[in-house]
Amino acid sequence: MKGATNIVSSLHHLRMANDHFESFELEHPGSKGAQTFGQYRKRINWIFRDIITHPFLPDAVRQGIKQEVNSDVFAVPAIQEKVPLLHPQQRELVETVIDYLLEGKSFELVERG
Repeated sequence: MKGATNIVSSLHHLRMANDHFESFELEHPGSKGAQTFGQYRKRINWIFRDIITHPFLPDAVRQGIKQEVNSDVFAVPAIQEKVPLLHPQQRELVETVIDYLLEGKSFELVERG
């Protein structure tokens, strides 16, 4: 599972870099930085295209990569920022929920007031 985690993480970080470069380009149109970051974005997009068209990857893997690249890649860091704010028992519960999701199990949350 560690290998898959590394690949997904690398795709998220590339996408984050791409989004940050794009933001800079939009804030500083026509600048040298915007031109440079535009070139970097082309290279990042080349990496994405190369990965999803590489013949050694099964179609299901390529589809999964496409979904990851098009997902909200900033959600993972947002979750990581919130986890330390939980009590230890709550963190254990979150870990259990994640394990259930990874195993394909379903569960129901009930709000108690």
